[in-house]
Amino acid sequence: MTSYKVHYFDFRARAEAIRFLLSYGGVNFDDIRFEEDVWPKIKPTMPFGKVPVLEVDGEKYSHTIAICNFLGEKFNLAGSNEIEKMQIQTAALFIYDLIGKCEDITYYYKDAFGKEHYEKEVNKLINDIIPTALTLFDGIVADNNGYFVNGKLTWVDLYFTSLSEYFQGLFTWAELKHDANFVDKYENLKSLKDKVLAIEKIKNWVEKRPVTIA
Repeated sequence: MTSYKVHYFDFRARAEAIRFLLSYGGVNFDDIRFEEDVWPKIKPTMPFGKVPVLEVDGEKYSHTIAICNFLGEKFNLAGSNEIEKMQIQTAALFIYDLIGKCEDITYYYKDAFGKEHYEKEVNKLINDIIPTALTLFDGIVADNNGYFVNGKLTWVDLYFTSLSEYFQGLFTWAELKHDANFVDKYENLKSLKDKVLAIEKIKNWVEKRPVTIA
């Protein structure tokens, strides 16, 4: 029997899509979590020095999008033709870019900006970058009968849903007192999120997973 291990910090964040997909596929996996203070010791053991990492039968593989695509293929969530596969990956990469931008501004570069410039960047994120992206995503889902691609469930729907609550965690980390429940303000994205979270195996995972900031 194939063994699976997910390596990540003690957060949902970028690893949660992998956990969602493994849960959807009915696969048992070891959810290996570690604190940030031990990361310098663990980092050299990870491909490219990055996490999340999926370990399959002792071999470690890196990058969320690559892992999600692999698991999507395994669990028949990767599209039925080349165009659908491209559409799935395109949507996922734009979602990935949005999360990266949010991380850059709210967390990683917080101390690199002066206070005035930092507040300007946060306001731009809240009032421009996030709404612009979510409006685009909402339109795509509306045009595709409630999903990102061709009116059917694919791994990018699980990926987006897994990250939808990550916004609040980013703002919490950065000690920004702001309602970051952005996704629920968009009818089609909220409906998609609710559908994914209602899938029994994903619902069961959500109910039993560790409670974390993000």
